[in-house]
Amino acid sequence: MKLEFNTARNMGMLIGLSALLFVQGNRLAAQIPASELPPAGTDTGLDGKYDPQNGIAQLIRDKSAESAASKIFEDDRVLVFMPLPEEEVVAPGHVLVVPKRLGARNLLDLKPDEMCYLLLTVQKAAIAQKNGLGATGFRVQQNNGLSSSQTVYHAHFHVIPSFGGKAPGTPAPRRKLPEAEYNEIAAKLRAAWPKK
Repeated sequence: MKLEFNTARNMGMLIGLSALLFVQGNRLAAQIPASELPPAGTDTGLDGKYDPQNGIAQLIRDKSAESAASKIFEDDRVLVFMPLPEEEVVAPGHVLVVPKRLGARNLLDLKPDEMCYLLLTVQKAAIAQKNGLGATGFRVQQNNGLSSSQTVYHAHFHVIPSFGGKAPGTPAPRRKLPEAEYNEIAAKLRAAWPKK
């Protein structure tokens, strides 16, 4: 009798979850109008050939003084950088954490050891934002594919600091930082970068 009850309960839960997933799936599909979806067979970012000329790959290879100004931390596996001065940022101190290995278009292309090392570096970026800039919070954003707003097909994590003691409302609009503020923030992040 107890076995029958558990089986019936499990079947009911399975049917309920299936219905929920069906409803949620339909709602998710409706978020992007069909007119804005790429045609079938189009590269959507989850599959496809890696472009070694994408902006992040170029920055990884770039050893110029201009690119060095944006680089907060770099070793043989990872690069942490602020968006270039001419780009808009979500918040001062916003950084991107990227694997230096070329070929990973998104999270699905990362090897397990790369993923672990990237997340360790994301944590260090947040520590630098807290200790160097006085951030009171931060968010980690990672987009995969066109429908998730990924625009550069090289795996990357955004670490975006927040400031103040209250819950955020609507995110602040992106803005360009004046050069002096940009350089000051980069210097503070570098100085606060954890040594271990």
